Amino acid sequence: MIELEGVHPKIKVVRDCEQPDEKVVDGDQKPQRRKRILLNSHLALGENSKGNNTMNISGDSLHELKQQLPGMPKHILLRLVEDFEVTSGDPECIHVLYQNQPITRILSKVLPPEAQPPPSSYEQIGHVAHVNLRQPHTPHGKLIGRVMLDRLQPSIRTIVNKLGEVGEHGVSLFFDLKKVYWCTRLEGERTYMVENEFKPNQLIADAFCGVGALCIRAAAAKGCRVLANDLNPDAVAYCSDSASRNGIDISQKGKFHVQCGDASQFIMNLGIGVSESSTSEEAGVSKLPDHLLLNFPLDSPSFLNALRWWPSGEKLESSPRVHLYTFARGDEERTAAEVAIDMVAEGLLPEGGYVEPSKFRGQYLNELGCNIESREIRDAAPGKLVICVSFSVTRLLLRRMQGDYGLD
Repeated sequence: MIELEGVHPKIKVVRDCEQPDEKVVDGDQKPQRRKRILLNSHLALGENSKGNNTMNISGDSLHELKQQLPGMPKHILLRLVEDFEVTSGDPECIHVLYQNQPITRILSKVLPPEAQPPPSSYEQIGHVAHVNLRQPHTPHGKLIGRVMLDRLQPSIRTIVNKLGEVGEHGVSLFFDLKKVYWCTRLEGERTYMVENEFKPNQLIADAFCGVGALCIRAAAAKGCRVLANDLNPDAVAYCSDSASRNGIDISQKGKFHVQCGDASQFIMNLGIGVSESSTSEEAGVSKLPDHLLLNFPLDSPSFLNALRWWPSGEKLESSPRVHLYTFARGDEERTAAEVAIDMVAEGLLPEGGYVEPSKFRGQYLNELGCNIESREIRDAAPGKLVICVSFSVTRLLLRRMQGDYGLD
């Protein structure tokens, strides 16, 4: 029946009768199991039944069925009565609640005539549903998104249009999901960084900023200054556009600046800028960041060698904090977090010449003042985790990276 298509959970049209009939078998009355078949009321009800709440099941069953099924051939009706003892039954009222209705049916009821037919499909990427709204649907995008979230949560947490808007903790992000990477599951991690790591007016550098969700939130919530970078020019464009739409001044490089380029060169230039600055004004713009973000889990540790270009002398006024995200699997000796720390240590200070790199190098980094920490972010696959390793960039660490192993 069309009325029941798409309803979840599916309504059975063949069901057991609530009270089995009594049938005489060998002189004894025994309960007989019977089935009810739900028919489309528009097709099943004859003229004599319209407006009635019940159907009379007494009298000639063939005559009743002929009234209820006027389009059914007589010889089939006769066989149903004689071979299967089919009779007409009472109408059954089925309640289909809002949460059981298919999305398209709900939208067909709530959208105005000019927005019909409603959008009927979407693509899912993680917890994000990507819909393509046509021009008649665009003015009703928020209503469409609300209905879809009502019906698709918790597997879907965010609805975006082809060129859509995503809201996250008071900021709006604008991007085309087909051109950039977006992960709703990292919203909690972004919230953690803004609330627990960043301080007001700090300088944040992000080597893999994407559409700039974390950078924009840090600037909006804490007044942080931002230097951001991404290799994807579309992501850079959306980051700048979203920052501007959220009232962030992108005209001054020292406030919010995003560029398109290689992450290694971006990290390197952070240090070169400090080394070459000669005036207090230049130093204010070029100072090393308070936090450096490396969120490229596939290969983040390989970019750490660019820190060698940072100054290790008097111009290192503080110890910037690096937050690196990487995939890691535990082994027979180490947890996933310990493996991730060793990957960071190898990226900072490779042990060249060894057949097998040493393990448990976190203590060595701490001896250099790195204050290394790790957190599990999420599961990426069975046994494979995303780990955030945070450490401080100290003078001693930089001197070791630059080949200076003299006494301090």
